[in-house]
Amino acid sequence: MKKTMRRLCFALFLLLMTLACGMAAAVETLPPEVTVLFQSALPGHTISHSQLCGNTAAAVLTDGHTQTLCLAEQNNGAWELVVCNPAALRQDAAVTSLLLDTDDTLYWSYGSAGPVCDTYRATRLEGQWRMVSLVSRETHENGNSTESHTWYGEGRLNYASFFCDENDNVVDSRAYTPVPARWLDGLMPLSVYDEARFPKPNQYYTHSWLSDEATALAAAELFPEDTYLGGCAKEKHLEFFLQNPDGERIIAACLFHEGDGWQPIRSTPLPKGTTYGYENFSSSLVLGDLLVNIGPVDDNTCGITYIYNMEDMASGETMFRLGKNWVTDSSPIGYENCFGDHPWADISAIDWNSLPRTFGEALSVLDTSNWAVVNNPNPEDRLHLRTEPKKTATSLGKYYNGTPVRIVGSQGEWVAVDIFGVTGWMMKEYLAFGEAGHKVEAAFPSRVFVFAGGYHGVFTGPSTDYPFVSSEYPQQDLLVLGIVGEEWYHVWFPEDDVTGYVLQSNWKEGNG
Repeated sequence: MKKTMRRLCFALFLLLMTLACGMAAAVETLPPEVTVLFQSALPGHTISHSQLCGNTAAAVLTDGHTQTLCLAEQNNGAWELVVCNPAALRQDAAVTSLLLDTDDTLYWSYGSAGPVCDTYRATRLEGQWRMVSLVSRETHENGNSTESHTWYGEGRLNYASFFCDENDNVVDSRAYTPVPARWLDGLMPLSVYDEARFPKPNQYYTHSWLSDEATALAAAELFPEDTYLGGCAKEKHLEFFLQNPDGERIIAACLFHEGDGWQPIRSTPLPKGTTYGYENFSSSLVLGDLLVNIGPVDDNTCGITYIYNMEDMASGETMFRLGKNWVTDSSPIGYENCFGDHPWADISAIDWNSLPRTFGEALSVLDTSNWAVVNNPNPEDRLHLRTEPKKTATSLGKYYNGTPVRIVGSQGEWVAVDIFGVTGWMMKEYLAFGEAGHKVEAAFPSRVFVFAGGYHGVFTGPSTDYPFVSSEYPQQDLLVLGIVGEEWYHVWFPEDDVTGYVLQSNWKEGNG
């Protein structure tokens, strides 16, 4: 899904850049009969912007207080007014540019001469003019820029963000989980479009990029039997705090898969008194003095990702993180992740009344019986992952101390292991099993991404012939688990829980 969405977002971005860099097919002078048509519809108004392209004319009219968007079309030689709508425009800022790209595509902007510019796009679809998208662009003092793209189609609201260098090269982009928004069908015709209701993204959001109204309406579409109490839209999932018909409160999440749509996940009932949001922890569940965040732990499941203990803030044990099969009291990008299975990785099966209050409590519940960690006596060494349980077998990579492995079998002095989906054999004497693995000091090398051309994604195997896991790096923070051949790293991006292979040439030594 993410790969397809990002390609679509990038295509939209290139289209916008092309338009911004200079097309002038339209002319500003309107035929006299069109001017009369507009001013007859709005007596006492003057035309501040106008465009003519083929059989379409567009204008912004103002009386000094209110701006109105007007569109006219020529049919059989006669001009007809098809849009005359003040609600289509913002009234707190003046339109600064108007462009008819063709006679069925219209752009208008606010702040086009300044560092912050919002550009709206409408198109004529099946004989009806409809609002389609909004692009917000902010240019920074160093010449870099950030953009957010919001567009509606096929019953869903889409959002993506871009970061560009001073030459408008896309350095980073993010495609967010689409939001169901059938309610926008009736809002998007330009003749009735209401700018105040279009869900403009909050670019500086702390927990959600989406407006409260749009979030509540999305919940009603996905969970029509439940009462909406709160929610948010994040990059990887949608999240809703609901009350079911039995009066029980739950937390529900939705993951999105292209072709399958939204995959709803409902939690077990939450304890009585659970609320949603506390001060700047606005997307946390509040269970007494615990603040609990949820999020995806794989492509199909959501679990607990953070627990904050407000009662123990004085002791310093205020927060710890969880993944599908690890816990840590530091950043997951660091080297102190403790691996094992735990009961908090699936909200649909969690006992919310027995959550751990400290990292120590979480660690005591961690089941390490099927886990081990690479533990070479010399941290400079790396342990081979072999295709067969013998030293002469082909090596699938050489792994650093601290690399977690799931045990899937055993044969003499060898164990069969799974390293984030890659299976093979390792020598038993160079592994620390169970809780002993928590004491192994990781030797992962520090690496920093080099902005280079060519291939720079995450691949499913150590060759550019393999498919992409992700067509660009999910985060520029990674753990190098091992080295494969002379060109590849086997890596894990903990923040996005993405693993695969990256070219060594795209990474340089970090600062440790």
